[in-house]
Amino acid sequence: MPTILPALAVGMLRVMAKPRLLVADDNPLTLAFFRDVLAPLDLDVVECSDGGQALEVAAGSAFDLLLLDARMPVMGGIDVLNRVRAECGPSRNATALATTADNASTTRGTLLAAGFADVLVKPIGVDAVRVALRRHIVPSDPWRDADMMLDDHQSLTAAGGDRVIAAALRALLVIELEQLPAELAAIGARRDTPALLDRLHRLDASAGFCGVPALVSAGARLRSALAPGWPDAEIARFLATCQALRERLVHAASAAIVGQRAL
Repeated sequence: MPTILPALAVGMLRVMAKPRLLVADDNPLTLAFFRDVLAPLDLDVVECSDGGQALEVAAGSAFDLLLLDARMPVMGGIDVLNRVRAECGPSRNATALATTADNASTTRGTLLAAGFADVLVKPIGVDAVRVALRRHIVPSDPWRDADMMLDDHQSLTAAGGDRVIAAALRALLVIELEQLPAELAAIGARRDTPALLDRLHRLDASAGFCGVPALVSAGARLRSALAPGWPDAEIARFLATCQALRERLVHAASAAIVGQRAL
């Protein structure tokens, strides 16, 4: 086991990328508003001024969240989202939020039915944007729920009391979570529900060995969302949770290494 620890440590100590947002709107004032609201946050934001540009950018780079105006030149938000989901590109599983100036309940229902996780009605308030981000991608305190995310006692017990083995198992889980978006994208392209359930079952086993109860809970929520039709929005939320858990595992490993060096 010790012989593989240096390679695993590289994976555990990898610098985590900032959450990436694609903001698409044909109104320069709306783009300026989002630019001002998002500037204080630690996010990587890319702006697009029409649906065609948004589709091209999302097809060429991975984003965690797509913020799409319902009505734009070239193609509207629903068409952009449908194409992004159908083409199995790097942003296929991104959470998508819609913006619209139409406050009719039917419009909101149409956008949600199309796969948007939430709808922001213009004029949009600063607080509404921040609440939506906290809900769908950016936690206000990434480590606030750390005790619920990780169970060190469970991890150590599963490793027979050997801290080296426990750390190595968690390092393997970090690698597994890094590979998960591509795996779920491939499963989603086939709309293969049995394969999705099997993958969640194997993740449950990994979470049990590594003491990550939050991963088990997230998997259970995704299972409960399975119904006729593929649960794109729920899978996007599940992947966002997995990213937060991966960051927490790396943070915990880094803190442990620093603590050992201080001894």
